[in-house]
Amino acid sequence: MFPPSKNAEHVKQTSDLHKQWVPVLNELGIRRSPPYNCRHTYATICLMSGLNPAFIAQQLGHSVQMLLSTYARWLNSSSDWSELEKLKIGIKSVSA
Repeated sequence: MFPPSKNAEHVKQTSDLHKQWVPVLNELGIRRSPPYNCRHTYATICLMSGLNPAFIAQQLGHSVQMLLSTYARWLNSSSDWSELEKLKIGIKSVSA
């Protein structure tokens, strides 16, 4: 969710993030939710904005198939589905 800077590491303990997360939510007047929910929001916004599913999957550490099985319901237009068909063709040609 929060990528590291060049000289820092990813957050390894969720308790470390939680110590900062809750006060920030309180300060902003946002209802509490776990930081993990931001992954879903990020993936959904990326898909709805038309980003390449392979890029999004890589960002989340998922396969394209996992990404699409989880978030495909957010793809609404026929052009979105035609783009996904291209991925299926690519997957077949790579796995052959």
